[in-house]
Amino acid sequence: MTTEYIRYRIADPERRAAFEKAYAAAAEQLDAAPECLGYDLAQGVEEPERYILRIEWTSVEDHLKGFRGGPLFGDFLDRVRPYIDDIEEMKHYARTAVASAPRAATLYEAVGGIRALRRLSDTFYAAVLADPVLAPVFAHFTPEHREHVAVWLAEVFGGPADFTATAGGHQGLLHAHLGLAVTDEQRLRWLELMSGAVDRELPPDPALRRRVMEYFDWGTRIAQDVSRQPDGADLGEPGPTPRWGWEKDGGNETA
Repeated sequence: MTTEYIRYRIADPERRAAFEKAYAAAAEQLDAAPECLGYDLAQGVEEPERYILRIEWTSVEDHLKGFRGGPLFGDFLDRVRPYIDDIEEMKHYARTAVASAPRAATLYEAVGGIRALRRLSDTFYAAVLADPVLAPVFAHFTPEHREHVAVWLAEVFGGPADFTATAGGHQGLLHAHLGLAVTDEQRLRWLELMSGAVDRELPPDPALRRRVMEYFDWGTRIAQDVSRQPDGADLGEPGPTPRWGWEKDGGNETA
């Protein structure tokens, strides 16, 4: 595989809009080309007149002889021809050994799946039940609770939707917190013990651990609010189980 970078500089804002439309149309030829593995067009933030088109090809030869010598190139070129004079660089690049590790598509995959979440739940609740601040909240704790939490987290982090299928979904989870009257001290202690369990059981990836703990901070705030309502209160329809992914865009996300 090789990556082609084409750097443009387009000063006129009106031409920039037309340029993006032209490449949106030309992308049809790239999508249809077996030699093209992917592409994206990025615009400069500090200098919006600058663009970089990145195209991944199966090889330099496949690009120059296969695509350019094939039936798709004519239409592709016709659409982008008005911007040829705006090109500052057009070169192929090969990757070096310096690269980040591939990121898992979901937090569920990144943490290690259901087995890792079961270990996390076991470690966490072993600490909770021995903790004088939190033990009273879990006076009616059952061993099944650990499994329910692992299955809930699996669904939230982008794994199988088994909690919704078997344990009442979002509504069921919220109802389990009614009447608990969780205090600020208990919520913060919960987060402290969970942070310790995360450090012990999840991979040593700072971005992963940060996102997981951001979910727990967000989720415990909701749980605390619900816990202030009496047992049996009508919570209305809370919506589907939230999905928490890599991107920070509020609580209810899709991975």
